[in-house]
This record gives sequence, structure tokens and C-alpha cells, in this order.
Amino acid sequence: MMPKPNTPAIPPIVAAQASAPDCGPPGLEARPYQQRIIARTLGLLKASVSSVLIEAPTGSGKTVMALAIAQAMQEQLGMSVGWAAMRRNLLAQAAVENARNFGVEMKLISMFDKCPPQVDLLVVDEAQHDGALSMATLHGIIKPKKVMGLTATPFRSDRIKLCFQEVIRDAGIHRLIQDGFLSQFIHYTIPSYTPGSVAAAYAREPDRWGQSLIFFHRLADCVACQQQLEAQGVQTEVVTATTDRERQIDDFAAGRIRVLLSMLVLAEGFDCPSLHTVFCRPGSKLPTIQMCGRVLRKHPGLPFKQIVQCERTSYPFTRTATPAEQYLWTAEGWRSLTVNRRIDAMSHRMLQVIASVPVSMPEFLAGWKPGPGPRRRYSTLSMPRPTPRTNPF
Repeated sequence: MMPKPNTPAIPPIVAAQASAPDCGPPGLEARPYQQRIIARTLGLLKASVSSVLIEAPTGSGKTVMALAIAQAMQEQLGMSVGWAAMRRNLLAQAAVENARNFGVEMKLISMFDKCPPQVDLLVVDEAQHDGALSMATLHGIIKPKKVMGLTATPFRSDRIKLCFQEVIRDAGIHRLIQDGFLSQFIHYTIPSYTPGSVAAAYAREPDRWGQSLIFFHRLADCVACQQQLEAQGVQTEVVTATTDRERQIDDFAAGRIRVLLSMLVLAEGFDCPSLHTVFCRPGSKLPTIQMCGRVLRKHPGLPFKQIVQCERTSYPFTRTATPAEQYLWTAEGWRSLTVNRRIDAMSHRMLQVIASVPVSMPEFLAGWKPGPGPRRRYSTLSMPRPTPRTNPF
């Protein structure tokens, strides 16, 4: 059915498709930026530098890069390795990846350990917490020879200098999306961001949003939104520091839970490629990048991920990366803010067809040649005027 005239375009629901290839295990791909980061980090750590921070976006393969570096340091220099993190799920993810592809002999260390083991190389996952008192205490007890930090969160330069001697940045979110290592995304803007407005937006089009992660500032807002979604028959759970996160995340990955609601607990270390949409609460640059970055991991059935923000947010994610399409919610529905990719593709094909059509010059132009002698140049004032024709009648 053709849309009515002057009706805002409605963005297509991105259904599960098998057209986009899976990105595969990141450590098994020959990604140029990973090779550069590994080489630079090894060069620094083998020299006199004692601490290096690797800053790379979520989904760029920081765990794999760090394991490759740790493997080289252990095999070439005989260093013992420890992997420290604030959350158990981060330690579990590192252990699984290590067992699958690397086999590094390493100790898993909680940031809150009272008696951590002694190691030569300490890897600090989610190193934006490295300035915390608990991590400072850990450093003081272990006294590692080398420290390697991992983060997806851009640091302030003054804070970096307090924690790490060198910082390695190679490729940002926008570049990795353009190069196909992170997923393309569609950006949606809604007028307000309250438990009621977010619940209404999701319940209005649950098939559009799919498995979603919703962030709020306060626990009370999470609970209020959860109650309204469950009243519409949507399976939800609120994730906090005291809930069984591992079970909740497993249920979400298995499809038993449709929506997870959280404050900032899931803004770090949440790895679920089947996540389709992030509803990002209003916030500044750093938490916005953390929250939105959760959805950019590629998935074979989801060629486009989705990010929903409020128009009053202080930092739209579109400042960090360019979306494939943008839509704004109005009283008439979704209004497109970008050229529709289907129309753009049709226009491109038509230009190709036009360019391939054979064209011949008219005979009087094809056979025309300038006569001998100098060419005369006329100004607009001195050009000869045409002789007026007389009317024979």
C-alpha cells in the first residue's frame, strides 16, 4: 500500500535476516588495527615503559588483543600473568576466551581480593576503575613489573597521566563501523525519556525493537518502566549489583527475557551480540558511549542495530558515529531525517543505467570543424546583432 501524501516515512522494522555475515571470533581475524595495537604495546612493554593503556571501542577485541600480548610476554620473557577486573563476568569472559584460543597460564584476580597472587604482568580489564582505592590497593600488594590496562571509555588526559605512562589509541567507533568491524546502526529520537514514555515506545512496536537494553538514572525508574512493560506482556528483568546477573544475562541471550533494565551496571562488560536495541538515558559523553557501545557488536541476523535517545540529551551518539538512518518521533509517527537507503540505492542504479546508455552526437556537430584563420573574440557589447527579419505581410 502506498503511503498517503505528506505522511512521514515510517522506518522499516529490521527483522532477523541471515544476509549479514557473522564477524566471527575477533582474535581469529586479521584486523590491521589489532596487529598495530599488539605490536606497539609489545614494543613499549619490552622497553622501559611499565604501564600501557589500550583504549579501543566495545567489540574491537580488547580481550583478544590483551591475551595475545600476554601470551607473547609469557613465552618470550617468561612473565607470570594476572587478569584483574571489578566484575566476575569480565573474569569469566577472559577465562573462556583464553581457554578457547590462547592457553596463557594466568591468575584471575578480583579487584577486591585481600591477598592477590604475585604476578609480573597485570592486565586490568575496564581500566577506567584503575584510579579507585581498591585497585590502588591491589597494585600496592602485587607490585607487578608491567601493567596493561583495557578500556572502551575515553579518559581525561590528566587522569590518564596519573595511572598510565603510555596510551594507545588506533581506531574509533566511527572508523570501525565504516570498516565493517562494528555493526551499522539506526538512530531514533523520542521527545522525552521517562519510564512511561520509554515503556509506551517499546510496547507500541515490540517487533521493531526486539531484544532491548534500557538504561535509567535511578532504580525506581527501572522498576516503574518494568511494571508498565510487564502489564503489556513483555518479559523483563531489572539488573542491579545485587541480582543474579549471570542468570539474567543467560536468560536474555537465550531469548527467555525480552528486555533488561539497568542503571550503569550493564554499561560495562555486557557482551551479547543478539542485543538489538539500546534505549540510552540522557547523559554526558562518557556514559553515552558506554551505554550505546553495548549494541554495536555484529550479529549475523541483525544487519542494523538500533539506538534510541531523547532529543534533550546533552550528548547525541550521532556526534561519535554516523548512523545508517535517522528517525524522529512526531505526532504523525516516525519522520526520516536522512535519505532512505532503499531510495538512494534505486537512484544509484538509475544513474548507472543512464551512464551506460549509448549516446551519439548529432551529424551537424560531429562533422563541424573550425575554419582557417584567427578566431574572433567578441565581448557582450561588441557582438554582432542578428539582422531583423522583415515581415512579408
